[in-house]
Amino acid sequence: MTQGLAQPATAAGHDLVARLAGLLGAEHVITAAAELQFHAQDVYGIAVAPVAVVRPGTVEELAAAVKAVTGAGHAVIARGGGMSYTDGYLPVRASSVTFDTSRLERVVEVNVADRYVTVECGVTWKALADALAPHGLRTPYWGPLSGLRATVGGALSQGSIFLGSGLHGPVQESLLGLEVVLADGTLLKTGGAALANGRPFFRHFGPDLSGLFTGDCGALGVKARATLRLIPAAVTRFLSFSLDSAGAVYGLMADVAREGLASECFAFDPGLQAVRMKRVSLAEDAKALGKVIKSAGGVLAGLKEGAKVVMAGRNFLEEGGFSVHFGVDGRDAADAEARAARIRVLAAGRAREVENTIPKVMRANPFMEVNSMLGPGGERWVPVHGIVPLSEGTDLYEACEAVFARHAADMQHFEIDHGYLSCTVGSTGLLLEPVFYWPDERLAFHERVLDADYLARLPRFEANPAARAVVARLRGELADMFAARGATSFQIGKFYRYRASLDPATLAALEALKRQFDPRGLMNPGALGFAG
Repeated sequence: MTQGLAQPATAAGHDLVARLAGLLGAEHVITAAAELQFHAQDVYGIAVAPVAVVRPGTVEELAAAVKAVTGAGHAVIARGGGMSYTDGYLPVRASSVTFDTSRLERVVEVNVADRYVTVECGVTWKALADALAPHGLRTPYWGPLSGLRATVGGALSQGSIFLGSGLHGPVQESLLGLEVVLADGTLLKTGGAALANGRPFFRHFGPDLSGLFTGDCGALGVKARATLRLIPAAVTRFLSFSLDSAGAVYGLMADVAREGLASECFAFDPGLQAVRMKRVSLAEDAKALGKVIKSAGGVLAGLKEGAKVVMAGRNFLEEGGFSVHFGVDGRDAADAEARAARIRVLAAGRAREVENTIPKVMRANPFMEVNSMLGPGGERWVPVHGIVPLSEGTDLYEACEAVFARHAADMQHFEIDHGYLSCTVGSTGLLLEPVFYWPDERLAFHERVLDADYLARLPRFEANPAARAVVARLRGELADMFAARGATSFQIGKFYRYRASLDPATLAALEALKRQFDPRGLMNPGALGFAG
C-alpha cells in the first residue's frame, strides 16, 4: 500500500462511515482524499491514510463513535493538535479512523476557591491560559511552546514539558483526574474525577489509575476530560548567560534545578544558537518587541524593557559559545529577585551574564506560530531526545557528539546540520534534544500548519530521500544509545524503544492491562510497541 494515499473504502468502511455520519452529522465525518492524506502525516513522517476523520463535538459523541468504530473492527487513532514527530497518531493499517479532538474545546469549570480547572481534552494550552488569566491563575505546567495548537489531551497522551517544567515537572505532575473513553465506549473516570459523590480536587484515593493513561499515546483510551491543579500567576525575572563548554552548561543547570530556582531552565549549543539567531525576521522582531512592552506592565516599564531588547539586537550571544536561559518565578518581586540573585551566585566563575532577550521574548510570546518546524533556510527539521539524571548531562552530550562524529562524512555530504536544546525537568531530570536540519521537500503538514507568510519567504527544496535516510539512521542510533544508557523519553509514539527498555515483570503487567482495556488491539495499534 502506498504511504499517505487514501485507499478506496471497503463495503464495511462505507457502512461505518454512514453510521458515524448518523451519530455525529455528515459534516463532521471527513472522507475527502486530501484530508485523509493530511491526517496520514505528522511533523516528520507519512503513514497509511485512515478510512475517515471524525470530529466529535461532545464527550457523549466521542464515546458513541469509538464504540461504533471498534465494533466494526476498525482502529481508533486519537489526534490532538498534531505536533508529534514520532508517528504517535499515524495509522499503521488502512482500517483506521482518526479522531480529531479539536471540537472538544470547552473549559468546563474553573474552581478558583479549590484551585482546579476541568477541561475537555481538545482545548489548546493557549486557550486554557487565556481562560485562566482573568482569574490570576495558571496550571503549574502550562504548556509547550507549540501550545497555540498543542492540546491538553495530546500533552497528557504524549508527555510534555517546557513552560513551568523547571519547577513543576512534566504535564503529568499537574494532573488531578481524567475521563477516558475505552475501546468499548465506556467512560472511565480516574483520580479525583472517579469519586461518585466528590469533586476532582485531589488525585489520590487508593490505587492511582490516572498514571496509566498518561504517556500512553492513546493505546489504552481516548482522553475526554482532564482536571488540572491551579496556582497563582507569578512575578517573573529573566536571566541569560554565555558559557564556554557543555560541562559548564550542564553543571549550572543541574545546580539550579537541585535548588528549585527556575520555572524554565533551557540551553542552546553553538549550532542551535546560530539557527535561532538567523531564524527571526524583522517583522517578527517587531511583533515580539510589542509583546515584550505590553507584558512588562505600565508604559514606562514597558518602554524600558523594549529599549533593552532593541539595544541588545542579535549580537548579545557570543559566536561559538553555549548559552543558558532562565525564567524565574516568585510569589512577588522580592521572591523572584532573591531566586535570580541565587542563580547569579551559582553562575559566578563559570558563566558570563548577557542580555536576557531570549527568555524575556519567549515569556512575552509563549505560544507563537510553530514556524520552527522548518529551518530558517526552509530546511526540514526533526528532533530526538533523551532524559537522564542531572548528573549525567555532560556524559550524554558527549555520547551524542560521538555518534555525530562517526557519521560526519555523510552529514557533510548531505548538508545535514544539527544542534541541541537542553531543559531541566523538575529537580531530578535533564532533557537533551539533538535537532536535525537538512534540505528536503516540505510535507503537506508544513503547508497547512505553518504560517503562510513565513512559508512564502522560504526557499523550497526537491525531495531528498538519501539525506532523509541518513537522518533516520542517525535518529535510530541515538534512540538506541539513549535506551542503552537508561534514558527516558516523551512522545514515545511508535519510535522510541519503550518495550525493549522495560523490566520483564513490568512489561507483562502492561500487556495484561492493554488486553483488559483493549482486548482486540484497536486503540492506536503500534503505539508503545504494541502489535500493529
